[in-house]
Amino acid sequence: MAAQQPGPPANIPSPGWQQPVTNQPPPPNAFPPPSNVYPPPVPGTKVMGSNTKWALGLGVAALFCCGPLTGVVGTFLAKKDMDECAAGRAPQLDESMAKVAFYLNIIGLALFIVGICVYMGVAGLRRF
Repeated sequence: MAAQQPGPPANIPSPGWQQPVTNQPPPPNAFPPPSNVYPPPVPGTKVMGSNTKWALGLGVAALFCCGPLTGVVGTFLAKKDMDECAAGRAPQLDESMAKVAFYLNIIGLALFIVGICVYMGVAGLRRF
């Protein structure tokens, strides 16, 4: 008779053999660490910047009483916020309100210039 070949030791599993699945929790640190990739930010509500708030107030004042005194300053403040939004440095700001403030100040300045022209025209006609 031929001698039998010794098999693998009892404590070493044979290839292709898997441990039975148990309902025990995984050991600590069994999950890989989170990756550094985050999902893109969800667009939230836009806020009005402090420059835009001031520009809106100055635009209303330019429209009704102060003309160039507040219109010029309001135009610069609104333009500053518009540039911040366009450059991407302030994505949380509401660019549409900055545009409203900008154009409100421009309209206030234009009405002041029209008022001066009308006043000069009427005053010039009174001489004759």
